[in-house]
Amino acid sequence: MRMEKLFTYGTLQNPETQKQVLGRTLGDGLPDSLLGYRLAKLNGIHYVYSILQPHSGSRVEGLLFEVSSEELKKLDDYEGNAYVRVSARLVSKTRAWVYIENPKSEFRSHIEAIEG
Repeated sequence: MRMEKLFTYGTLQNPETQKQVLGRTLGDGLPDSLLGYRLAKLNGIHYVYSILQPHSGSRVEGLLFEVSSEELKKLDDYEGNAYVRVSARLVSKTRAWVYIENPKSEFRSHIEAIEG
């Protein structure tokens, strides 16, 4: 089974969320960072979610996990239309998938920057 790298910065770091969405927990993960994005908040109906926006000069700290291609599809469904999955090079030079703001989403009006 081919494993994919996934950079996380919000709810996907939570073992309970991992168990709910993937049916398993992902372990501790490796600390890493992503340049050129800033952390923002997506105001949902019941919760506030973390989301990344492109932003020159910014850096986001997170955790790197390995997931299968099938698990990535489950995560795509979980993240929904507010997010889009893109490939990015991390500070460690590792290439990983990361969920960022979907510029075509109707949820954009519910996003506000929280840093930078």
